[in-house]
Amino acid sequence: YSDLGDQLMQCSHCNANMWYDERISKCARTTNPRFSLCCGGGKVELPLLQNPPKYLYQLLYDHDTSDSKNYQQNIRTYNMMFAFTSAGIKFDKSNNHSRGPPTIRIQGQPCHRIGSMLPMPVKEPKFAQLYIFDTENEVQNRINAISSPHNQIQRHIVSQLSEMLDEYNVHAKTFRMTRDRLQDGQVDNIKLKLIANREKDGCTYNVPTVPKVVALIVGDFDENSKRDIIIETRPRQSQRIHELHSSYLALQYPLLFLYGEDGYRPDILHCSAPDGKKRKRNRLTMREWFSYRLQCRSNESKTLLNSRRLFQQFVVEGYTMVESERHSYIINNQKKLRVDKVILPSTFVGNPRYMDQLYFDGMAICNHVGFPNLFITLTCNPNRPEIHRLLNPLNLKAIDRPDIISRVFKLKYEQMLMELTKNQMLGKVIAYIYTIEFQKQGLPHVHLLLFLHPDNKYPSSDEIDQIISVEIPS
Repeated sequence: YSDLGDQLMQCSHCNANMWYDERISKCARTTNPRFSLCCGGGKVELPLLQNPPKYLYQLLYDHDTSDSKNYQQNIRTYNMMFAFTSAGIKFDKSNNHSRGPPTIRIQGQPCHRIGSMLPMPVKEPKFAQLYIFDTENEVQNRINAISSPHNQIQRHIVSQLSEMLDEYNVHAKTFRMTRDRLQDGQVDNIKLKLIANREKDGCTYNVPTVPKVVALIVGDFDENSKRDIIIETRPRQSQRIHELHSSYLALQYPLLFLYGEDGYRPDILHCSAPDGKKRKRNRLTMREWFSYRLQCRSNESKTLLNSRRLFQQFVVEGYTMVESERHSYIINNQKKLRVDKVILPSTFVGNPRYMDQLYFDGMAICNHVGFPNLFITLTCNPNRPEIHRLLNPLNLKAIDRPDIISRVFKLKYEQMLMELTKNQMLGKVIAYIYTIEFQKQGLPHVHLLLFLHPDNKYPSSDEIDQIISVEIPS
């Protein structure tokens, strides 16, 4: 068995734990490898996430207690109860009725919406979310309704999480401050403005302070920024939040970004090059931001990575945000692209033009070198020793870290491709075509076509039998 080893290497720029085979120059063996998956070789630098408070730390890592098990099994429900915004997407739960691993699958265009400061009067109130402006008695009534014998939500966990957010979360403090103004009775109608822009450097400062990010406005006002969030006392309809707002993720995932840390901001600059050369692009992209956040570092909090199904939801939504940003760039930069109408180019991964171009490239290869000789399929095995050694000490399963599954699978595929092409395990390869797909349960697999040199083909079935073996595991 070809073992990848453990994540013993660290990026010299951001201290991310990496496998040795993930280095940039894989052809050369070196004791000081360089990596680009985490920070782009030092271009990306973001403030590290802080360690969680003691109570949340116990819920995440004290695996033997009943509260910890209950929190980990229902972490998405607990997060939705305290989320400041609602996810305007439809979750597909049809895949989670089988014995396979639970998956997060969404339908429709993803967006976040925020409602009113005060709950709207309805005949049958919904108890899915604890309103930030509720009084203590209203909160207790909602907790009692949520923690009924028909579900697994624990009342004391909800209460302590609420106290924890009131003490540490900057957004909870902001909303509580507004609630106090309303309860004073001095004003009847008040608006809360969550400012999107930041005056401080996004590479250095992460947690906003209340006076710098909010504004309380009485009466009418002029909206200066389309990205700012304007929350009214009782508006007619919910407001959609812009994806480029710095608090977009913190408002939706208060249990992941407990202190209200800023998410992606379009004004974050790359670090200066060590050689002093100017780069063609000097601003951080959303893909680079998520790639930096999905890395494990010894000097950074692992609350995000150890949040199980909530982490899965975060990864899925992060992918949709990256795709949305790429769509927006094409729509808003027509003059730079020099096109008359909005058409997704063939460089946009996944669209029909992209797929057609790859198909035509494959047909051109077949036309030049002939028919393929070998069809090889490599499937992902979530029980690989490398994955178990990494996740077992954290009491995590492979399904809790889809990023690790994809990274190990990619390294395994690259090893196999190296053996087949450069080491010529099955003969001299003159061309190859492959595609990577994901099964319904989220596990990747690759289909590989090999074009062999005429001197290394397998013309008879007896020769094919010499390279094909079927083994039944014990």
